[in-house]
Parts: sequence; C-alpha cells; structure tokens
Amino acid sequence: MRVPGFIPGPVDLAREALIVVGGAIIAAAVIGQVPALRDWIKKQWAGTPNPLGPGE
Repeated sequence: MRVPGFIPGPVDLAREALIVVGGAIIAAAVIGQVPALRDWIKKQWAGTPNPLGPGE
C-alpha cells in the first residue's frame, strides 16, 4: 500500500517538529532577554479572555 505524496513521512514530520520547537525556544529566549518586548506583548494581549478560566 502506497502512501499519497501529500502525507509526510516520519523523517519529514520529525524534522518539522524540531524546527517548530527550536523556533519556540529561540522566541522564548529573545522575549526573556528584552523586557520592553515582553511588556509590549503583555499590553497587546491585555483584555483577551482566558480560555482556561480566570487566572493571571
């Protein structure tokens, strides 16, 4: 049984997952090092309802 070409194989899927996780880690590091950027992001998201319920 052949898998259609539009479904990625396990190697492609793992590569894309590593790219996404790596990008998230880099973004978190940059945001953590630039307080003005962190404050700007908090301000932009102010007033957005939390889908998990009340909290911080």
